Amino acid sequence: MYKKTLLFLSLCFLAGYLQAQTPSGQTRRIDTVAVAILDRMSAMIGDLGSCSFTVKSNYDVSSKELGLIKHSDEDQLFLHGPNKMLLKSEGDRGSRDFYFDGRKLSYYSLDKNQYGQIEASMSLVEMIDTVNKLYGIDFPAADFLYPTFVDDILAESKELVYLGLTKVDGKECYHIAGKGQDKTFQFWISDDAFSLPLKMVIVYTSKEMNPQYEAVLTDWQVNPNLPDALFEFAVPHKAKRVRLMPLSHKK
Repeated sequence: MYKKTLLFLSLCFLAGYLQAQTPSGQTRRIDTVAVAILDRMSAMIGDLGSCSFTVKSNYDVSSKELGLIKHSDEDQLFLHGPNKMLLKSEGDRGSRDFYFDGRKLSYYSLDKNQYGQIEASMSLVEMIDTVNKLYGIDFPAADFLYPTFVDDILAESKELVYLGLTKVDGKECYHIAGKGQDKTFQFWISDDAFSLPLKMVIVYTSKEMNPQYEAVLTDWQVNPNLPDALFEFAVPHKAKRVRLMPLSHKK
């Protein structure tokens, strides 16, 4: 309790707003407390040797006949070092696994017993960025993994505000909200020693009907012992190999 009080008093001491002009001449309002909280969260994630957590996502998909249709997925993520990931996903997009061992990304559809592989000798963040751009594959809550997370938020924010303490699933957390050119966003960061993200909401204000993405992050395990074999893909019995098509080939 003493340490939490000291942290809260420190944030109050730092409280203030940075006023800056955008290239278009508009004034930006950036809350220094919000920046400090996000900086600490990003630094903590960057210092982890390994981690695992669950992401429960709800997202809107546009339908010409019915408007926005709500979909959901539940994903388990296991991350180790700079270049290993296992993602096990269940939900409206089917049962899917993604294995990344630092050399290649392997995709497996449990529903169809099909798999595909992409050569990717790079870091985890580089893989996420490359695969998203080339193949349109999204990874849940991946924004938090980028070392440039806070800089990216600041670059696109017209406003970034610390709203105070609240709770997510009974856990006390800091609530931060912001607004950019084409979206609004909110983050809930745990008020404890690890300062890990617990929830994120993004509203795409430039798109028709303002679709939303919401992710709740639970079951955090910090620096668990994750063997390398966990991230190695073994082809299941009778699984059929398919080619993963880049976006440029789908037009």
